[in-house]
Amino acid sequence: MKLKQTSLIVRLAVTVAVILFFGQIASAQDFTVRMKDDDGKIAIYYVGRNAVRNVESNPVDTDVIYRFDTGKMIRLDHKQKTYTETTFAELRQEAEKNAADPQRQEMIRRLGLNLEAARITKIGPGETIAGYATEKYSSKTGLTEAEIWLTPALEMPAGYYDMMTTSVAAQAGGLGPILMDMKSQQVRGFVLKSVGGSSNPILKGATITKVATAVEKGPIPASTFEPPAGYRKVTRTP
Repeated sequence: MKLKQTSLIVRLAVTVAVILFFGQIASAQDFTVRMKDDDGKIAIYYVGRNAVRNVESNPVDTDVIYRFDTGKMIRLDHKQKTYTETTFAELRQEAEKNAADPQRQEMIRRLGLNLEAARITKIGPGETIAGYATEKYSSKTGLTEAEIWLTPALEMPAGYYDMMTTSVAAQAGGLGPILMDMKSQQVRGFVLKSVGGSSNPILKGATITKVATAVEKGPIPASTFEPPAGYRKVTRTP
């Protein structure tokens, strides 16, 4: 496996280790979180009552919008000025198809992405980050080891957890179980810091740190959760 591909796999897995802590409860107030990783890249999370938008620096220059009111995931391609829409039902069908694909499951097993044995442990009170008290957790799977600081004071909208579970399972296969495990443990809140890397010998050495630099509360324009004017809708390739 090439180094670039390895880096992308680890980043996906650590991102999953972060998003798995977002609770399935109604957002009391819109908020925006700005985060920075150890490479200086900025990520912004816009959290509304019925939608969430992830804006991250990445090689493919895309944003992802989750619309819980319409049951859709929208992916924006800023380079091409296009967007795709995938319904929750389509994501579920794709996840089921991936689960039934022997070759895909074998690849997942070889990479250590089979997360049925995931272990999530609460360590105790964490540091104050961006003005918010946090709780510290450790997370270990077949692919990642991470420490995560979350604040229960920032709540995610209803529906985010279920859509993320299905979305990640559809895209990576085998990552869904850890999300379901967190749901059963009722761990809720927004992650303000994560420090993680690979526990798999194939991917050893890649470590990713993300920390919130600012949290802003206040109304978010509805247009934030829509494709920008002039963007063309295209058919998504599974």
